[in-house]
Amino acid sequence: MRIIDVTGPIENGMWSYGPPYPEALIEEIEQPDFLEHATYSWRFELGAQTGTYLETSLHVRRDGPELIDVPVEELVNLDAAVLRVPCEPDQRIEQADLEACGVEVRSGDAVIIATGWDSHWNAPDFVSNCPWFSYDAMKWIIDREPFMLCGDMPRFDSWEDPQGFWPEFFDRGTLLLAPLVNLGAIEGGRVKLTALPLKVVESCAAPCRVVVMEA
Repeated sequence: MRIIDVTGPIENGMWSYGPPYPEALIEEIEQPDFLEHATYSWRFELGAQTGTYLETSLHVRRDGPELIDVPVEELVNLDAAVLRVPCEPDQRIEQADLEACGVEVRSGDAVIIATGWDSHWNAPDFVSNCPWFSYDAMKWIIDREPFMLCGDMPRFDSWEDPQGFWPEFFDRGTLLLAPLVNLGAIEGGRVKLTALPLKVVESCAAPCRVVVMEA
């Protein structure tokens, strides 16, 4: 069994979606006065969508579930299909690109889209110029009734040419997990995936640690 960490690192100066989304801040705190022996600790300032995060429909609709309400047992050892679609900057992913992967997507799967865009992690164009899905490509995924859609890009839709698939995507209750890294280390077309988000109350999303397991 190979265990592959596909979580992007959270660090100072990393990419963000821009205001009002906060930038990551990691800094050492002072020695507490109430302790005589030396201690070292840090404080974090993060957004719900910092680094690799898991997200529910609450991100776009007020009646969506909080992330904390997703049972943790549903996030461990998920059956996952890996679709490799190597992309150029700002490339629109088409239905034909997904079909050409030749990987069966089963109802209830986590679908992992590997474009290679993780190589741009923290590059200036990571958010602004990433690959994105056409409506037909996303509809092809939605019609296969996945439990979760995962990818190595920080945006699944275009800001300049919105495809309008988010209402249908989230109406199905599909979870979104992104952006992932190190997907190139996966060798097969099917793996097991575990994604464990921080246990944060009253949030649509939270950073999480994600691993895939390959036999």
